[in-house]
Amino acid sequence: MKKMKCKKIKWKKIIGKKITEVITGVLITGASLMILGGCNTSKDLSGAGKTENNSAETILTAFVQQSVASDDGIWEGWGAQKLYEDTNIKVDFYASGNEVEQKLKQYMAAGNLPDIIGFRDLDEVQLLMDADLLLPLEEYENLLPAIFKTEEYQSAIAYTMENTSNGTGKLFFMPTSIGPVSYNAYNWVPLLQWDAYKMAGAPKLDTLEDYLDVVEKMVEIKPVTESGEKVYGFSLFSDWDKYSALEIASLSYFYGIDSEYVSTLMETNILTKETNSILKEDSFYKRALKFYFEANQRGLLDPDSATQSYSNLEKKYSEGRVMFSWFSWLWGNYNNVSSGHVNNEERPDGYANILASDMKIYEAPDQVIGRNWYFAISKNCKNVKKACEFLNWLYDPEVEQYLYNGPKGGVWERKSDGEPYVTEKGWDVINEKSEDLMPAEGGGSFQNGVYHFNGLGLQASTLMDDGYTISYRYWPSSLNVDETLMQKEVNEMLGKDVLAEYLYENDMVAKSTIAVNMIPPVSDVMENKIAEIGEVVRGDSWDLVYAKDENTFEDLWQNMVKKAKDLGMDDVEKYYKKAWKEALKKAAEFENTDK
Repeated sequence: MKKMKCKKIKWKKIIGKKITEVITGVLITGASLMILGGCNTSKDLSGAGKTENNSAETILTAFVQQSVASDDGIWEGWGAQKLYEDTNIKVDFYASGNEVEQKLKQYMAAGNLPDIIGFRDLDEVQLLMDADLLLPLEEYENLLPAIFKTEEYQSAIAYTMENTSNGTGKLFFMPTSIGPVSYNAYNWVPLLQWDAYKMAGAPKLDTLEDYLDVVEKMVEIKPVTESGEKVYGFSLFSDWDKYSALEIASLSYFYGIDSEYVSTLMETNILTKETNSILKEDSFYKRALKFYFEANQRGLLDPDSATQSYSNLEKKYSEGRVMFSWFSWLWGNYNNVSSGHVNNEERPDGYANILASDMKIYEAPDQVIGRNWYFAISKNCKNVKKACEFLNWLYDPEVEQYLYNGPKGGVWERKSDGEPYVTEKGWDVINEKSEDLMPAEGGGSFQNGVYHFNGLGLQASTLMDDGYTISYRYWPSSLNVDETLMQKEVNEMLGKDVLAEYLYENDMVAKSTIAVNMIPPVSDVMENKIAEIGEVVRGDSWDLVYAKDENTFEDLWQNMVKKAKDLGMDDVEKYYKKAWKEALKKAAEFENTDK
């Protein structure tokens, strides 16, 4: 494959360096984990992605499993406007939201697959490859120069063709988020409402279970919102459940334990490099279930947790009705400056990072081969040429920079020496990301650029030739933005302005390995077995959380384990143990090389 002319993007290690050097971190309570990136260009990007195009308007359909957007319809806003100007293409999104795996199977059964499919794991990709429903992208290389001629994508392409193509050597799907892990970008971090936490005495937390006592005190202090709505200590959602109660299992990432990427029926300890069934008696999954069971026993758990959607939960966070969050970005708009909390002079408030001292926060690996989120074109597509044009546009590094930062002159500018910076007006637009404030043709909100895709080709912390990252979040000037009053208080408590520095100084990081992304898809027989087990585990897990007492909890646990074992859980565990061991060996070939 020919390589593009732009210089190779440098993957620089930044831990151990001062944060004032080239790559800089995000203020502790302002972390956001959108993971886009790109290849350097020093020219104005207002024309990025444009091609000679005199064709009539085309509408492509798309179903993006990894998207957090649950709405459907024609993509609108400034990002969509750029796509239309560049390609005369509009995108009609199928709603994601609840049970995306089941929705995909329904589209397959009905012969109604969308043109573009975004996958969030290999199992779903395998399903479509087995059915011969995906387009081999390498056969359209001339229509996909942004993919096949971008040097930074080549390792991911080669790995995918060699290892995850059903032995065909073809490229049926393209990975995303390729590149170095973003600095200070932690997806799973415990958050507490800052004002209530202070009023509870800002107690030190040593273990996960300590949050129960602390949150209980916080709810006693703030039982209702100012508008009279009931406040819960904890609230969950079930949209993303697959073979387990995923958002319950996610607590494992506070302790360096993967409970999703290898398999949602396994938990993989990044520190010990061991993987085991989530149904072991001493599993973290049982601990997490017990944690939320105890929360419910204390009246702290939202009774809607087992059935509510993500969008409903997000609304509760926006209203300040939940005390605890497990995602670093899950606070609705409560932390938005316009909400009036974070800069309240009398009582600064918001969701703040409050960690237990025994935690080892999961840090994603450098994604040499990309992460297990992919884009593909279905064979159902009636206009392959335009679908390729869209995918090429989506993976164009210049387009990615445009989508992530907005157009130059709208949100950001360059200093006389070429250093990029977000303007004062630009920060207002970014901070109110869901409001219709974007000063660009097409309008809409800042998040309209990437919301429907959630991840694009290259990581946000990828360096360009000018020495600055593709994302505004890691530009030096981004650290000079005034902290909110709440951020100042939190930072003073931690003694650091950047969470990553605090974590590394206190040995609280579990750096992952790309082996988590190297587990091959299972066979049809194994997949059926896993699905049957998953149906049991997923449903029974919520019954465990809402069990009437501890004896019932234990009985339900033992019964769930027995049913899963009868369905072949031991075989599943044996398969993943072997696959994990092989993945570690394969990962070493990439991770031991100098980037």
